[in-house]
Amino acid sequence: MNVLRLLVRRWNRHRPWWWLLVARKTGWATWGWEVAPHNEVRLPAVVGLEVLVRGQGHRIVAEDGVTLQNVVLDIRGEGHRVTLGRGSFLRDVYVRIRGRNNVLALGPGVRFSRGGEIWLEDEGSRIQIDADTTIVQAHLSALEGTTLHLRDSCLLAYDVEIRTGDSHSIVDAATSARLNPSADVVVGPRVWIGARAMILKGARIPPDSVVAAGAVVTKAFDEPGIVLAGHPARVLRRGIRWLPERISVPEG
Repeated sequence: MNVLRLLVRRWNRHRPWWWLLVARKTGWATWGWEVAPHNEVRLPAVVGLEVLVRGQGHRIVAEDGVTLQNVVLDIRGEGHRVTLGRGSFLRDVYVRIRGRNNVLALGPGVRFSRGGEIWLEDEGSRIQIDADTTIVQAHLSALEGTTLHLRDSCLLAYDVEIRTGDSHSIVDAATSARLNPSADVVVGPRVWIGARAMILKGARIPPDSVVAAGAVVTKAFDEPGIVLAGHPARVLRRGIRWLPERISVPEG
């Protein structure tokens, strides 16, 4: 039975054409899921969703209208909470959660259109993405009890990385004191983050702002409507707002 379960998980992931027919007829789309006892898992039974839940006390819920395509939920530890908001869309996303009492909360209409990774580690860490935020492709990571918060109606291009910590320690050679603690990251509403940008621990991006492609944001900014560019990022322009559609540029 374990061999058959592994085969089903592999077919769910790679989805050969004949498996789509078999899974729909037999209901085997969920047969490859591994869910330990004493956990609440309410997810749609769709081909291409791989679920591995170990430990106990987890609550993993997808609200109405959620679409999951080639998604992996790899969750271990105790007491994690995952909420996928109404009408959210995830394609080619890997979710990895370790530790205790971590939270992933996606608001209504959140979209991962091309892929990404979501990592939560340690205890009490949180990733919250508010309504109608669109992510083309990104790596999002929260650890050591910090929060990564993307407010509503943000737009993230491809190869964006947002982290609340460094994953490894930098210490003073003389005292062995750690020099790089993790810190919250907050991205305000209606922020556009360009391709290959990095948003690092302690960063704060104000509403209606733009982070240029390739920028590295390492600190908090407070003035709304700015363009951030460079490494490390600085204010390149003030008093702007951006639109998702292209409009004509006046001649002359």
